[in-house]
Amino acid sequence: MKIEHNSQKVGLISVGVPWFDISTAQKNLEDMRSWLEKTWQVLGPRTVVVDSAGLASAVEDFMTMGRPDVLVLQIGTFPDGEAPLYIAERLRVPVIIHSLPEPDIEKQISLNSLCGANLSTFTLSEIGLPHQAIHGAVDDPDVQARMSAYIKAGLALAAMSRMRLGLIGYRAPGFYPCVFDELLIRRTFGMGLDHISLGDVVLAKQSGAGRKAPVEQFPAIEGGMLSAEAISWIERHYAAISSVIEKSGKRLFAIKDWPEIMGLDEPGGLWAALGWLQDEGYLIAPEGDVNAAVTMALLNAIDRQVPFFADISAWDDRMSALLLWHYGGAPSLARSKDEIRYGMEGREVEFTLKPGLATLARVGMHHGSFRILAIGIEVLDRSVALRRAAAWARTVNHPARAVIQTMLDDGWEHHTVMVYGDAVPALKAISRFSGIPLTVL
Repeated sequence: MKIEHNSQKVGLISVGVPWFDISTAQKNLEDMRSWLEKTWQVLGPRTVVVDSAGLASAVEDFMTMGRPDVLVLQIGTFPDGEAPLYIAERLRVPVIIHSLPEPDIEKQISLNSLCGANLSTFTLSEIGLPHQAIHGAVDDPDVQARMSAYIKAGLALAAMSRMRLGLIGYRAPGFYPCVFDELLIRRTFGMGLDHISLGDVVLAKQSGAGRKAPVEQFPAIEGGMLSAEAISWIERHYAAISSVIEKSGKRLFAIKDWPEIMGLDEPGGLWAALGWLQDEGYLIAPEGDVNAAVTMALLNAIDRQVPFFADISAWDDRMSALLLWHYGGAPSLARSKDEIRYGMEGREVEFTLKPGLATLARVGMHHGSFRILAIGIEVLDRSVALRRAAAWARTVNHPARAVIQTMLDDGWEHHTVMVYGDAVPALKAISRFSGIPLTVL
């Protein structure tokens, strides 16, 4: 599921009062709109709102012409104190309060924007409306980086609220870290959940239909090439899960892919198919891990990266590296397509993940509430041959041993989700807007 950021709406409004420097406030508004429009669709008035009639009209336009998913509320000058609260209460979306530096602080206070932001943050905090303040010039790289992170967070949360998750079967037996609270997911993210019978996959598999694999060659882990029979096993599993997923009309799933599917009357398995489908734009968490699927959706919505569902199966003190390992990984994540190998029975898929800066994350359950884990890593350019998609990943903030000890001590789930790039700034923003506590390791 790939969320196109430019199809989502960012609101922009500047408020002030006419006895401050409105011309500078107007220039700041125009500069902010110009910068935002390079990436997103921008809604909102093109002039600074300075009176109650203009404020009411602007908010009404937001309500009738398309409510934004996140709002940049620029404090053009010190505002009427009611204006920021009125806007936030009516729109009910995450608000980024942007205040501007004084153009000539040695001579006069011509905007008093910072003080206006302080007034606004107090009010929104006391009312309990989600917001974040950012101070600085529009062309400041730090301001742009922070603004981007919070906009992506707001858009991601909005995207989540428009999704439904398909749970195929339930969870793997004994996998208590895969338990979930359907209503907690709904309350927190606005995401609905639909149950899909695992029997639908079994029946589709038993029909014998096949779907041509998106690869031409099947080199075997054991050497040589897969037999035509083994390839047909893979393609029947591919057809079965594809038909169920496509019929559902959804893009996000958790699936109980074993032991029932693994125990069918012939070899082969869904593992290759799960990877191919993720490269087609679906998000699929194996082993019925619903909260991992939620994590995959959240990370994908932030930066449109294809996620990798992972176990952390070992660590290395010398490299300060974690060993990431699991089945169902998208082939696009492979270091080289030429390195992809298949087990002789058509179940296993082996490759090394491509190197690069990345983030491990988990939306986890703890005593009936959500919490988020984020681990900064660098995937190393080091071959791994463990009959799965795998990689060694160096931890960038804390020693690998300390990271693992914290996960064990604090009872984090054993499944994490990896995306390439630094997702920590956006996850910090997600935490701020949603109220979910974040642990960064």
